[in-house]
Amino acid sequence: MKTNITGIGIASLALGICLWSTQAAAQQTTTTVTTSKGAFSEYVPSSETMVVKTESGPAPLHYSVTKQTTVVDESGAPIAIDHISAGSPVSIQYTGTGDRLVASRIVVQRPATTAVTDQQTTTTTTRPVSRHEEHEAKEAQKHEKKAAKEEKKAQEHAEKANDDGH
Repeated sequence: MKTNITGIGIASLALGICLWSTQAAAQQTTTTVTTSKGAFSEYVPSSETMVVKTESGPAPLHYSVTKQTTVVDESGAPIAIDHISAGSPVSIQYTGTGDRLVASRIVVQRPATTAVTDQQTTTTTTRPVSRHEEHEAKEAQKHEKKAAKEEKKAQEHAEKANDDGH
């Protein structure tokens, strides 16, 4: 009789464990992870909040950043959240709805690159001109005017000779 009572006790215990595990499995919740894309606006360390202007709406969204939040670049290398530049494109995986969005993974993407064209900079430094340099500049101008007059006379003479020859 002792073995029957012990057997019934063990069977009851096994049945209880089965029922408990079935109820525990039925009580498990499903967490949905959503991905959103946008432009990083700011990180507020005091509230551990990241503000992102999303593509889907006019108002920026606020995501809670926890110790479990992973922040990486496109190659998967970790990035400190305070090193993200404003306007950088980001992809955020998060859970929650409404006012409580908790970021689980943030991927910082490279901004679109623009072609850089060659730039040329000219710097002009001025200083007072010496009298000698001023005199040389005036002489050079006189010489250029004289040469231009002589060339003009030569062209007029050649044109006149052509007109007389025809």
